[in-house]
Amino acid sequence: MNDNSDLTEIKYPSVFDLKIEDKAWIESTLERMTLEEKCSQMIMPWVLGNYSSFDSKEFQRIKNLVENKKVGGLIFFKGDILNEAMIINQMQEISDIPLLIASDFERGLAMRLTDAAEFPYNMAIAATDDPSLAYKFGKVISAETRALGVHQNYAPVGDINNNSANPIINIRSFSEDKDIVSQFCASFIAGASEENVITTIKHFPGHGDTKIDSHKEMPLIEGDKNYLINNELVPFVQSVKAGVHSVMIGHLNVPGLEPDNIPATLSKRIITDLLKNEIGFDGLIVTDAMNMSAITNHYSVAEASVKAVQAGNDLILMPPDEEVAINSIYSAVKNGLITEERINYSVRKILAAKKWLGLNENRYTDINNLNKVIGSKSHIRLAEEIAAKSITLVKNENNLIPVDPKKIYKAACITVTDGSGNSADLEFQNAIESRFGYMSKSFLTRRSKAKEYSKALELARQADVIFLPLFIKVKAYQGTVSLSDEHLNFIDKIAALNKPIVAISFGNPYLLSLFPDVTAYLCAYGDVSFSQIAMAEAVTGEKDITGKLPVSIPGTEYNLGHGIKIERTTLKFAEGGVDTNYNFDAVDVKMIQAVENKFFPGGVLLAAKNGEVIYEKSFGRFTYEPNSTLMMNDAIFDLASLSKVIGTTTAAMILYDEGKLNIDEKVMYYLPEFGNNGKENITVRSLLLHNSGLIAYRNYPSLYKSADEVIHSIMNEGLQNPVGSKTVYSDLNMIVLQKVLEKISGKSLDKFLKERVFGPLQMHRTMYNPPVELYYYCPPTSEKSKGKKRNKGVVHDGNSFILNGVAGHAGLFSTAEDIAVFAQMMLQKGNYGGKQIIQPLTVEEWTSRQSNESSRALGWDTKSENGSSAGKYLSSRSFGHTGFTGTSIWIDPEKNLFIILLTNRVYPGSKHDEIINFRPVIHNTIIEALGK
Repeated sequence: MNDNSDLTEIKYPSVFDLKIEDKAWIESTLERMTLEEKCSQMIMPWVLGNYSSFDSKEFQRIKNLVENKKVGGLIFFKGDILNEAMIINQMQEISDIPLLIASDFERGLAMRLTDAAEFPYNMAIAATDDPSLAYKFGKVISAETRALGVHQNYAPVGDINNNSANPIINIRSFSEDKDIVSQFCASFIAGASEENVITTIKHFPGHGDTKIDSHKEMPLIEGDKNYLINNELVPFVQSVKAGVHSVMIGHLNVPGLEPDNIPATLSKRIITDLLKNEIGFDGLIVTDAMNMSAITNHYSVAEASVKAVQAGNDLILMPPDEEVAINSIYSAVKNGLITEERINYSVRKILAAKKWLGLNENRYTDINNLNKVIGSKSHIRLAEEIAAKSITLVKNENNLIPVDPKKIYKAACITVTDGSGNSADLEFQNAIESRFGYMSKSFLTRRSKAKEYSKALELARQADVIFLPLFIKVKAYQGTVSLSDEHLNFIDKIAALNKPIVAISFGNPYLLSLFPDVTAYLCAYGDVSFSQIAMAEAVTGEKDITGKLPVSIPGTEYNLGHGIKIERTTLKFAEGGVDTNYNFDAVDVKMIQAVENKFFPGGVLLAAKNGEVIYEKSFGRFTYEPNSTLMMNDAIFDLASLSKVIGTTTAAMILYDEGKLNIDEKVMYYLPEFGNNGKENITVRSLLLHNSGLIAYRNYPSLYKSADEVIHSIMNEGLQNPVGSKTVYSDLNMIVLQKVLEKISGKSLDKFLKERVFGPLQMHRTMYNPPVELYYYCPPTSEKSKGKKRNKGVVHDGNSFILNGVAGHAGLFSTAEDIAVFAQMMLQKGNYGGKQIIQPLTVEEWTSRQSNESSRALGWDTKSENGSSAGKYLSSRSFGHTGFTGTSIWIDPEKNLFIILLTNRVYPGSKHDEIINFRPVIHNTIIEALGK
């Protein structure tokens, strides 16, 4: 067909954005095909993606179907990444027309491939209550799908699991609620479409409300048409509106839509009249697998294939005999049972999909690109995030969860599975065992004998707490997702022991209905590795528990949306090094270059997000000498001006909470000797905002010989500017504030902070004047001061030094990890480990910008619009501070993030001002690694 004007008369699927030249390719391709070849385009044979030799029977079967019978595409099942990619390329090479490659990647490539990462099930995604994760999931899975060479994913599942006894949908569904399913499906479709993958909503018109597995027999879906339209069909209609590219028809008996007892797959009323005409879907329509018993028990291959086309399907998936299917459709056209135009209609849609995918230009998989995309760190991190946020605490009597391993002498973990047992069912057991000092274990399978049950019962009897992970999972042809009688009898026996039982569902969430009296019950909605590790972290309090039930549990009070939240109030440090699946290579490079360029001899960089340390590394050495001590993560740094916020400001906040410090009171109220030389109107607030009018700095060691002389001088200092007229960052402000605090508390600043902050937070390496035995850990900040060598463990700041090392503006020493605990406390609005150090409203008030004239908060600084050491990505709500020795801290409540940089950039005595430009760069690089 050469006249492009004729193309305007032809109807093409609106789900594929086609240009006039695309349509021309479709028509020219269609025109050169024989009728038999067009019939073959509608057939999708199944293929295994594992190794097979060229002369194997399986390889020759597929080769014949592609090369000689000219099928339109292939659906891949079990295999591995490399072999599947190679087979795809081999088949594309011999195919006249590019093949449409499909697979069932509902929860990622690992659903079919042995060496890919398996994402949590759909119900787990919905349990996060965050549709954006479904969007990210759709995008990530589709990126991996295309990298592999697969073009059509048979996902998402649009079925509403409104029948708790459903043996095949269950956790494959997002929820029992039609609106939740609709929303998460739409989000998945949006993400997948960005990666140019054909999405497939299934199983139309809804497979949720049944107790039968269609792999075994034909499920009955009850309800009249009005009910079905307003319930089961809602996610499908909404997915069509969201732009889904294809719809898979389920093998379902739906008398409300098809009164003649014809399965939906073969029903013209359901496919053509309802889906195409009433709902208005014009994309690809694909059958569910035609080798399932729901079809094969009632129809021959030939009869089912013809009826599927007559009903309105475009792609016939996995007929038991592909050649019979092709020949029967071809014969039906020849005999007038199906028109050739009807075949052309479907083939146009199939070719439109291939053109939209760009297969006419490139049909091959780039083998070299596989390991760059599939299983990348960012993809693994998303799987971990979904798993962690999905964990749902349904029941928690006596606040059993979180379980503190330090308080349990004997624990037992008895794993129960409905399978024959394999190592994949033991990941939780192994993970939980590593957290306890003593853990007895048992593994009960469907093959376990009475002796094994007796032994497990004895372990339970001796335990202080019993973990009961239950692997009762959805499986094709299984027919049930419930516990066996043997398993249930055993659970009844351990429940009778009246011991604390933590029952955990790694599959069917409805199991609590069978044993409602367990102490605690949690759901992971699947047994994938990420979910098992996340559960171990959740039950021991290492991570927050925030999941919500996407379904209601029959016979209990626990309904849709229920979920007990447990917030972890301590920072999680990684044991044996940080591995968070973020790519921080660029951060490493920046730090290494800074050392090489002598911005500082060495440093420690730490970042934490969502209550977990995600980056912690040391770089360089203590000095520039090649034999100097290598920098270590637990190095104790001179914090310089970070002392102002971590020390002095924190002490002020505590006394403010107690009503002992009024920041709008004049300083002379607390320190009468201060009220002279124009300082009578300076308030405590003015000290905190650095607009008191005091001079920025004096070199007191050059003027005086004792701390008393220095304090006397400051008390009698005059003003440089009128009070409140100008912001001038001044050490004097914080020294004066120190004296106010000491007067109120009756204690020196160092003792007050140790008792009220550093001790309760177990910041055992945060102190003024570190003892000599800790000097080994202290990177030097200067070689000499007034001719005397004081380079380790002695404060760099001269004014702090003359004030005996305890000063409001400088003098604190600490490690990155200690400061991280402090930062987490500030992120948690003053609470850490159940201890309320500072009141939440005080944290909010004191870390917020106080005026438009300055970026200053109370004691703290906030991010300024230009030139901020925070960089360009931290939010406007972030607050932080820097120190002259090369230290900094920035905390962002909006991103739930903080970044700590500790260096000794002033060694051996010069300023090394490159740190000023370096700080925002390193902050930006970290945020970029987090995806901004």
